[in-house]
Amino acid sequence: MRRVSNEPGVRLLTLRHLLGISQAELSLATGISQAQISLMERGDRTLSPTAAQSIAFATDTPITFFEMDDQPLPGPLTYRKLASAGAKAAVEARFNEIERIANHMGTAVDFVRPNLPRAAATEESLITGEDMEFYAKATRTALGLNTETPVLNLTRSLERKGVIIVPISDRSEDLFPKHEGLSRPTYPSHRPFITYVSGGSGDRERFSKAHELGHLILHGDRILLDEKAKEQEANEFAGAFLLPKKSMQNEISETLNLSGYLKLKATWGVSIQAIIARGHKLGLLSDTRRKSLMVQLSYKGWRKEEPVKVAPEEPILLRQMLTRMFGSTPYTKAAQKLGISPKFLRLWAPGAEENNASEGTPHVTSREEDNNVVQLFGRRRN
Repeated sequence: MRRVSNEPGVRLLTLRHLLGISQAELSLATGISQAQISLMERGDRTLSPTAAQSIAFATDTPITFFEMDDQPLPGPLTYRKLASAGAKAAVEARFNEIERIANHMGTAVDFVRPNLPRAAATEESLITGEDMEFYAKATRTALGLNTETPVLNLTRSLERKGVIIVPISDRSEDLFPKHEGLSRPTYPSHRPFITYVSGGSGDRERFSKAHELGHLILHGDRILLDEKAKEQEANEFAGAFLLPKKSMQNEISETLNLSGYLKLKATWGVSIQAIIARGHKLGLLSDTRRKSLMVQLSYKGWRKEEPVKVAPEEPILLRQMLTRMFGSTPYTKAAQKLGISPKFLRLWAPGAEENNASEGTPHVTSREEDNNVVQLFGRRRN
């Protein structure tokens, strides 16, 4: 091995967090005692080239992983998650690695830099009401979107403006079951990232991405705002951005039934529950009507799984960066250069060709990459 990072023990800890494994599990896989692993992670024992090789082999990680310096960018991360969500160290480790590799490629690959509106640090009071409508409308304008029509592909609209969107995990992995999205709003010195857990419903993923976009717009400089207030603002932003006020005033009323909400979901790509919450927030639905609609959703079993399937939006920008830098079969070559396992590159930037067809990631044609609009919703469930 040519070198190790300035903090090899930290990189070892990062690797365990990335994989979601314990010291005991790593010990079993490598034959290195748990006590030795603990000492190496604390920096009390050197991570020797032999130990690094053994760990790299056992975890299918390129040895260059241990040559990278573990220096996350400054600034707090923001989460969209359930209150009981755990695995904070693991999800942060993945986010930091995504930032690291994307920023490394960003120095070699020229992509557009985002120019989004940004709430000033002097804005100390809670942003809501007409002020929130202003930021939502200004963001649509900055993204080149009509201010009152459905956002047909939120992911592509953001990627065209240089925001990198990455599936940090898939729900089948079961590592972050209660996490939805993650971002670092303090981005003026680097490219903004939105990560999300894929494999859920398309409407849920769209709302999570809009929620994290709200953090980027509202909380880059307002870092003293408490977490609860940030989450409240981000949720309100997502509703205002995806469901513009004037359009909702024409669509939502006290007499609109669930069949009408199904049509709105199909048109706007947002869940029925989010549309009801938006209508209530705008004063278009009374407390009584909102409660009645939610009771109806519960009775039909729609609180957990709604009808009308919204197609997930697949990001392509990180993959384009990989293929621009490493060619059409990038994963193995990029893994060595970037110091990250090919399996994570396939997860975070899926869709490129593979050197070995048996590895199983389908090729996405240039026609798909150039398509401006993807299907907003799928067929209704019978």
